[in-house]
Amino acid sequence: MRKIIVTLSCILLVGCGGVKKADVGSSTDINNIESNAQTAGTDVKREEPKADGQVDYDLSSMGPDMVYATIYQMMIDPKSYVGKSFKVTGNYYSSYSKENDQYYHFCMVKDAAACCAQGLELLWADDNMNKHENCPDEEALVTVEGVFETYEEGQNTYGRLKDVRLVNQ
Repeated sequence: MRKIIVTLSCILLVGCGGVKKADVGSSTDINNIESNAQTAGTDVKREEPKADGQVDYDLSSMGPDMVYATIYQMMIDPKSYVGKSFKVTGNYYSSYSKENDQYYHFCMVKDAAACCAQGLELLWADDNMNKHENCPDEEALVTVEGVFETYEEGQNTYGRLKDVRLVNQ
């Protein structure tokens, strides 16, 4: 098990980039993060969303390296995750685009060494929050739930969690 974690960590360290919005059209090939997670004993599920706040992928219960690796995998193989529900804990950030006249919201997750970060863009279920009203403080630690989707903006395709809501840990 230690070999798997060390190997996965080495692969991820080579790919550290810290990009907030990743182009999901990439054909980059990496090891299947799900099978590594299952081998390492991490609870990764591939089922339909469940009632009562249960989600397909509870990243808030995973270690930092597995969360980082799973989000990275979501960005390079988004089709496998579209329509799946996620729960994730990370730091909240927002950014305003004058060009598009809109706010972008993110949940940033760092790996265990805190050298690399992956971000999930958020589209709040509450439209007022999408207008940056009643949002968490910048850099605040938040836990959110939402459903993964891809969308087109210009010539690029991006991935994000939609219908996001804040949840208590």
